[in-house]
Amino acid sequence: MNGPKTLKLSEHVLNKAASCFDHPTLDALAGLRLEPEVLARVDKLAAKANEGLLTEEERGEYRGYIKTSEFLALVQLRARQRLGLPIPAE
Repeated sequence: MNGPKTLKLSEHVLNKAASCFDHPTLDALAGLRLEPEVLARVDKLAAKANEGLLTEEERGEYRGYIKTSEFLALVQLRARQRLGLPIPAE
């Protein structure tokens, strides 16, 4: 779990990164979506995780997807804020 210092560092880094992007880049980040095949794999791993059936390799893969997804969500939030777009309630 992330502590307050880690979150503050993440916020700082994301703010600095977002300030470097031009409008087209921010648009692309805000609209970025994973391919259906990747989403299907994540769904499969999530189902196995809920049943307690993940192998060690799958657990590592699933954790990687979760971390990447969390980071992508933060990047997209920052891009949407910089563009003045509404923030989805998903």
